Amino acid sequence: MKKFNLLISIMIALALVGCVNDFLDRDIDDNYSEDQVFSSYTTMRNFGIGVYNYLPHGFDRFNGAMLASATDDAVHSGANRTIERLSDGSWGEFNNPDDQWDNLFAGIRKANLFLEKSEDYREIVLRDTVTEGGKQDYLNQTNDLMWLRAETRILRAYFYFELAKRYGGVPLITQPLSPNGDIYRSRDSFDETVDFIVNEIDEARGDLRDTWVGFSGSNWVGRVTDGVALSLKSRTLLYAASPLNNPSGDNQKWIDAAAAAHDVMELNQYSLSDNYKGLFRTIQDDEIILARWYEASNTFERSSYPVGFEGSAGGVNPTQNLVDAYETTNGLSVHEDPAYDPQDPYSNRDPRLQMNIIVNNAAYKGREVEIWDGGSDGPGRSRATRTGYYLQKFAEENLNLSQNTSSGHAWILFRYAEILLNYAEAMNEAYGPDGTTAELTLSARDALGLIRNRTGVNMPAVTAPSADGFREAVRNERRVELAFEEHRFWDVRRWMIGEDLFAAPVYGVKITQNADDSFSFDYPTASSLDQRIFGNHMNLYPIPRTEIDKSGGSLEQNAGWN
Repeated sequence: MKKFNLLISIMIALALVGCVNDFLDRDIDDNYSEDQVFSSYTTMRNFGIGVYNYLPHGFDRFNGAMLASATDDAVHSGANRTIERLSDGSWGEFNNPDDQWDNLFAGIRKANLFLEKSEDYREIVLRDTVTEGGKQDYLNQTNDLMWLRAETRILRAYFYFELAKRYGGVPLITQPLSPNGDIYRSRDSFDETVDFIVNEIDEARGDLRDTWVGFSGSNWVGRVTDGVALSLKSRTLLYAASPLNNPSGDNQKWIDAAAAAHDVMELNQYSLSDNYKGLFRTIQDDEIILARWYEASNTFERSSYPVGFEGSAGGVNPTQNLVDAYETTNGLSVHEDPAYDPQDPYSNRDPRLQMNIIVNNAAYKGREVEIWDGGSDGPGRSRATRTGYYLQKFAEENLNLSQNTSSGHAWILFRYAEILLNYAEAMNEAYGPDGTTAELTLSARDALGLIRNRTGVNMPAVTAPSADGFREAVRNERRVELAFEEHRFWDVRRWMIGEDLFAAPVYGVKITQNADDSFSFDYPTASSLDQRIFGNHMNLYPIPRTEIDKSGGSLEQNAGWN
């Protein structure tokens, strides 16, 4: 049975969840006291479900731009582009477009409050021991709260991971804090933060459901499951093993990361989709482990469709740098394959290229996309692509913007391909491309091959014999497989190669239509696109200066941001 894996946008009854601007806000509607909220199953459950609202957002969350436009994978076509601050060096402790400190601590505050106030849920829930129906209701409600408490611990661990990947170690707060109390304390280390996340996952797993599919009376299809918890552990331990957070090169951390990914694989619940392109436009696929669901709209399509379509704005423009990362069908880079023709650049390429990116003359929405100079989607049009490419991934192709048709969207937070990539990376670092153990019986090469050989992709196996060469192959595979899913921005940082990649120019292509309707492609060697600036101190975000000041010196700023 297929597993629905979306997280429904939660409309909390009784207006329990308001706008949270500070993590000390009470999160209790003025019409209800704290005691009232935690006095019944319904209100207590609604409050707990509200913790899901703090899960990461995706899509065009930077004033219409995606995080990919702050990497070497894309630029944005709009004016006054907020996202450019993250790539041109004009951000810092006073101005960070992706500052998540307040929001994530607000989620932690809400989780802590729910966990503390619901601790005696078995006594709080109305108990009817006389009627069979009453007994069953009590069992159902107490089970639901038991599961929700475990889910909340995983969500809180997820929020701490999101903080740690941005800021490094952060204060570990597990109790609700009083507005009048000692609200600031020194930072715990990154390793201590990771230990907390892993311990929370290990302790909560026993009370998590394996799946919510088919659960009687549940409208929360896609809530946290055991697979979600293990996927978070896999991602956390991969980051902990990476050069940024493992300067001594402790091999045991790579072994632990491989084992964590293997634990997800051993569940035998997830598999690679046989429709890579459709995976990002569905709410039902065995590859999706957890996703956040957005109600029907066409906002993303308006910001992403090629500009020749009425009502569209061009949005995210993939770079030539990313396009060149997609190999030829021979399994070679475009720089290595003698069969590659730069004047026929999109033939015989990794199929994921055109599943993720709209190229010139591709069929889209009933016509060929005209990205050539003078074409309806090309230079000279307002907000036309700056690189010669448009985004294909995520957008629902069949919407009619002039008629304002819409579609739901799911932002994938965890999927099985990432788990296989995590495993391949960790196994290669620990044992090389072909090494295995009695417990970890799949090699890094075999795991990578599963992704490359998925139905509809069918790319040849990676042949790099050395760990160094295979490392580059894994990194490139993450780039092309997970493109635009907010991994590249963090991967380059944890690998500590940003000064080589994020400070380097990004490029596009210039296309001319010839008299015989063929096309000529020119690849400028001097980039006129965004100026990119990156220093190693940018591997971690600065803690907001307002928080440093309010702490009275308890919070220490990350190096390089003072």
